[in-house]
This record gives sequence, C-alpha cells and structure tokens, in this order.
Amino acid sequence: MPSNPRRAEELGFKRTSWLPEHWGTAEIEVFKCVDEHWDLLITKKVDEFIKYIHPDMIGYGHESPTPVDYPWLYKWVGFWTKSSNIPIAEIRPIQMKIHGDIAILQYIIFTVEVNAEGGKRVVRRYTMTWKKNPQLGIWQVIGSHNNLMDETLRH
Repeated sequence: MPSNPRRAEELGFKRTSWLPEHWGTAEIEVFKCVDEHWDLLITKKVDEFIKYIHPDMIGYGHESPTPVDYPWLYKWVGFWTKSSNIPIAEIRPIQMKIHGDIAILQYIIFTVEVNAEGGKRVVRRYTMTWKKNPQLGIWQVIGSHNNLMDETLRH
C-alpha cells in the first residue's frame, strides 16, 4: 500500500512529512508530541519544549560523555538554541511499540544547522521512551539515547 505524503501535513505535523500508513491513532498521538517537541526546540521556545521532558528523564546524548537528566538538558538546550539556527529539519519515524502508557520509538532527524562555525548537515538517530502524562494530556520523554550518524557532513 503506497504512502500518502499529504497525510502528515493534513494532521498538523510541522517537522514530519511522512508517517507509516499502518499507524493508528495512538502512534500518531505519540509522534505528534515528538514533532511538536522538536518544533518548539527549533523555534527556540525552550520553556515550552521542556514540558515534553519528564522531570525524572534519563538518557545519553551525543554531546555528553555522561548521562543526561532534566536539569542538564534544560541547560544544554538553552545554550544550543542561543548559539544555533535550524532553517530546516525532517523527522522520519522508524518504528514504535506502545505498551499501555509507555511508547518506545526510534526515529531519525535530519537538520541543517547554522552557528558561528558555519553551516552543517546533521543526522541524528534516536531511541526514546515516552510516557503518557494524563494530567498534562501529553506524552513526555522518560528515556532517551541518541547519536550522530556517520553521514553527518560539514561544508
């Protein structure tokens, strides 16, 4: 069954242009939070971005040799958004498994980033665990691991 490329746009996605056709309402709801989470980061709305991070979140990021938590992430994202601009980004879902109020998902995000050092194309690969927060009505990150892929190019 071919994918409908307008589906993501019609559903209000800002940074994702394609969704698997077999995804149901639950998968779309989770990935909508991923898309919004990244859009807020890219548009430098750190205080809104951080609402998608659970206070007990743990993980590893490509930019840190030590585990990442909520306070570290808030500090890093604040710096990164002040020092970098992202004129374009594309998020591509790879797979997702939902277990009740827990979603484990994998995706790739491709960005073009511009900072004082110049411009570069960056490809990041993520595995994240999100948990439904019924009080806020959103999914939040509770675990994350990402790395830069070898295809990251400088120009």
